[in-house]
Amino acid sequence: MSDQTACEATRDEEPAFSDLVQARSSDIHVINGRLEPCVWRERTRAEILIAIPGERAVAELAFRDANGGIQRQAVSERQICIIPPGQPHQLIWQQGTDLTMILLAPEFLKRMAHEGGMKGVELAGQQGAFDPVIWHLGRALRAELRRNDRLDAAYINSVATVLARHLLSTYATAVRLPVENGGLPRFKLKRAIEFVQENMVDDISFRDVAAHLRMSAYHFARMFKQSTGESPHRYIVRCRIERAKALLSEARLPISDVAFEVGYKSQSHFTTCFGRLTGVTPAAFRAGK
Repeated sequence: MSDQTACEATRDEEPAFSDLVQARSSDIHVINGRLEPCVWRERTRAEILIAIPGERAVAELAFRDANGGIQRQAVSERQICIIPPGQPHQLIWQQGTDLTMILLAPEFLKRMAHEGGMKGVELAGQQGAFDPVIWHLGRALRAELRRNDRLDAAYINSVATVLARHLLSTYATAVRLPVENGGLPRFKLKRAIEFVQENMVDDISFRDVAAHLRMSAYHFARMFKQSTGESPHRYIVRCRIERAKALLSEARLPISDVAFEVGYKSQSHFTTCFGRLTGVTPAAFRAGK
């Protein structure tokens, strides 16, 4: 690998891009350019796609869920999308905007997971998520791409490492392999994770996830823990708290509203659960940002 990574002013395969610059290494490909209103064709990618819209962005993401049905999600300038490899998706851009796209090699994420002691990993897609870590990272990458003709390879590779670790800690679930040892089949685990991610704002429990998979609650809970190393209840709580941390970092919503947005009916219950998992109160977490 060379010491420098070129920023190329070329056109990507998507014809809507203009003024395009990009940088890449073997593990990550960063693209930034101007996007006019357009509809991209439905497609899948071999890489993990992270889309970070620029100012005044108005877009819609259409994607297929685990059952093949089409879901739609509005996306604004403060939201990011994470599309796992192989997931069919389509982006509809309703007005001109700047766009930063990060394509991360799934093999790199697997290597990082293995180094962290995870035998396997399932990445949950995010449609219009509030993630200040990725959002600010995207803005910093855009600035570097526009300011420099060449990017140091060590810089872009360090970005890939930071990004992979954030994805693993926030949006990935460890999978114990092989499945024959009693865990959920991979497709059922994927459906369970997607159901939790899409419905955590509601008052769901592991019994609702089991019903979605058409399994008994007891059997599902036992197999889920064998697959992931944690109970489905703890996984649901952890997803809610990670989502709450992102909302709290935005410093916009009152804490009571954050509690409601992540599926808690009362601020006191939310504060108790947040403190149990993080060791601090929501107010202290926000103050430390």
